[in-house]
Amino acid sequence: MAAMPPQSPLASHVEGLLSSRAFPVTALLLAAAAAGLPFAGLLAEGTAAALLALVVSLSLALQMIRPALRGAIDPATRGVAVLIAVATALLAALPSIGAVAPGTPIAQGEVSRAGDRLELPAGALGASSRIRLLVHAPLPQGGTPVVAFRFTGGGAPLSGEVERTVSYSRVGRGSRAAVAHDHNEVWVHGALGAAATGLALDRIDGPVAGPLQVSVHGEWFSPLALLLSSLLVLVAAAIWEARLGGGHFAALSGMALCFGLLVSGNATPGAAIGTSLGAILLGALAGALAGGLLAALARLGPWAGEAPGSTARRPVAKSKA
Repeated sequence: MAAMPPQSPLASHVEGLLSSRAFPVTALLLAAAAAGLPFAGLLAEGTAAALLALVVSLSLALQMIRPALRGAIDPATRGVAVLIAVATALLAALPSIGAVAPGTPIAQGEVSRAGDRLELPAGALGASSRIRLLVHAPLPQGGTPVVAFRFTGGGAPLSGEVERTVSYSRVGRGSRAAVAHDHNEVWVHGALGAAATGLALDRIDGPVAGPLQVSVHGEWFSPLALLLSSLLVLVAAAIWEARLGGGHFAALSGMALCFGLLVSGNATPGAAIGTSLGAILLGALAGALAGGLLAALARLGPWAGEAPGSTARRPVAKSKA
């Protein structure tokens, strides 16, 4: 077997940086700073959450490439590992940023009763018919109201729901206080019909304190497509971890991808930081578990073992006398 070229000075420097204690400490400080900016009044919550998503995605993706920087890894294996890390970062960051900082809407307006319409500019969606609606419903004071709504636009109906929930926190000894949580903003995903020129509020059930505020945004990637793409990348990461001979490659990919799915599926511009912080914790647990399990299964496949050009040796089975 041909000898692998020695590790380049740049790869050695980057590997040393990613392996140092300074890297995770810096990533944590940047994440904490991004999460704290809205509370200091320095940045809008959605924009700060977008920065947080960028820090989380890039930090995990950079950690993924660390085992591929070893000098014993051949260039082809290293290149594929970097591509998987880049795909992980994009699938984690872009949908998350789109959920918390969606940009300028195609159209926006208010609807309050069945039959109200929201007109769309001609050709605003381009070649894609997929849309997502950001719907904000003002909830009345008191109680735990639930508001369900449905829009029609030539395709399948676009339905959503907002609500207020109540949790209880302990105050002093033996007493609890009720804490209300308004979930009055939600993303609704769907597609318009070929000849649709607007959206109509088909029905609204439940008490509201004012009209529904609706913003229409284009969508290139449906939630199902995002889920399937994330699963595909995670499986690739598990297989490539077996090629690299370890390094938690799949677990780190799973953490980033799970974070992206949780933020894109639950966060809105008005409820961004809290949801993103929760996604970091839940994504770390669920993503690491999923990635670790897939990596363990991948080691049983024919691609398992040391990466091409690795100096590691497979254990030799002892023959019985």
